[in-house]
Amino acid sequence: MSILNHIADMKLAKVLKGLISAQSIGNMEVDVNDIAYHATSVTPGGCFVAIRGFKTDGHQYVSEAVAKGAKVVVVEREMSLPENITQIVVEDTRDALARLSARFFEDPSQDLNLIGITGTNGKTTVVYLLEEMFRTEGWMPGIWSTISTRYGTVVQDSQRTTPEAYDLQKFLRGMVDFGVTHAAMEVTSHAVELKRTVGCHFNGGVFTNLSPEHLDFHGDMETYFLAKEKFFRERLMVSEKKNVWAVINIDDPYGRKLCKGLPLKVLRYSLQEPVELQGVITCSDLNGTRMIIHSPAGSFDCSSPMIGKFNMQNVLAATGAALSSGVSVSSIQTTLAQFSGAPGRLMPISNTRGFHVFVDYAHTPNALENVLGALRPLTKGKMIVVFGCGGDRDRLKRPQMGLAVANVADTMIVTSDNPRSEDPEKIMNEIIPGILGAGKKLFETIADRKQAIARAVEVARPGDCVVVAGKGHERYQEIGTKRIPMDDANLLRELLK
Repeated sequence: MSILNHIADMKLAKVLKGLISAQSIGNMEVDVNDIAYHATSVTPGGCFVAIRGFKTDGHQYVSEAVAKGAKVVVVEREMSLPENITQIVVEDTRDALARLSARFFEDPSQDLNLIGITGTNGKTTVVYLLEEMFRTEGWMPGIWSTISTRYGTVVQDSQRTTPEAYDLQKFLRGMVDFGVTHAAMEVTSHAVELKRTVGCHFNGGVFTNLSPEHLDFHGDMETYFLAKEKFFRERLMVSEKKNVWAVINIDDPYGRKLCKGLPLKVLRYSLQEPVELQGVITCSDLNGTRMIIHSPAGSFDCSSPMIGKFNMQNVLAATGAALSSGVSVSSIQTTLAQFSGAPGRLMPISNTRGFHVFVDYAHTPNALENVLGALRPLTKGKMIVVFGCGGDRDRLKRPQMGLAVANVADTMIVTSDNPRSEDPEKIMNEIIPGILGAGKKLFETIADRKQAIARAVEVARPGDCVVVAGKGHERYQEIGTKRIPMDDANLLRELLK
């Protein structure tokens, strides 16, 4: 049975319950059998919500939606439509879409232990760790991540990290119907600003860190931080769950700022300070890390195949969320000992050449500093880094990426990431000033990513460490308007045979 078959036609008045400042025009007793935010997805008897996008305004497609059979339209201004079409005029159709979707799918988040993870880096690793901790505890987990959305036998590649509100609520409904008990999801700053998580009732939230990213959207770091803060001060605060909590990294200055006056049960975590959840690293090499965790549940040892302080911060974040959800210490220890990392996150590529190779998703200056900083002291030979920057995204970070790599690497190969509509040569030229700013003059630029990776393998010698950064788990390159098959890890495996 499909989810929509499970949800019987619902009276519009019931769907509209809880909608903010709505003006109704027309028949309120009409049945609604689905909701759409793209006119092409409208089904006869459905409701069309006209949201304003970055490129087009949904109000331009209201007539198309009506022609396809929409009985109800939700708009931000009254429109000239046939009398048999019910109009709901609201101040913000994005907010309305989220609330309508939650009501239409019968508020599924109420029946889940739902955790949101936000921050610039580490979200995916924390989500994957929580999934395994929940499973080890004997619960049925579900996740949303940059990589995939899944529960039970249902697996979907993610088109965006946090889906649009309708898709999110529909998937939540599917989780509940399947029997999922605990779910963890990445919550991006875009999702908060675009109201995608409105209508979700969270049990708790995690803040990992904040560094420059998405400034083309937010404008500056303060605005970016405010978007993350909204998740805690707005979304968590209106949750109807009891004893809502927050797990916050205070090794990050924005985490310390977030803690101030936050009216929630806060569990701070740190590798530096003796707070509620503190990690003390006792051993670290390229084979993994050992750490003592001091927690409200007592102190305990853990070992992990993952390396780097940033990954141990991710371990603390997941541990804090797991403890807050009732996971036992033994389940946490078991998971940490077995979990080698999320796909494409400092992922080792085995070989018999005598050098180490890693694929990582790092695509911000801070993420690159974390990854390279973790590997540098463990590398006996040279560090060889292949990296680039995405097109049609924040241009200000490009020289910063070059500087971050030049400060650590011995050999640098600048290449294409996802150039999209931009010229790869232009993107690379905007990275180079950062490399030169670090006083480095020896580097290569190879626009073809496959050739760049092949070059890194060619120059590597025993004892060296090769890092291919930027795309991680992705199995494509976005060139122009097309997605071209491209998998860094598989390419490296072929080259290393």
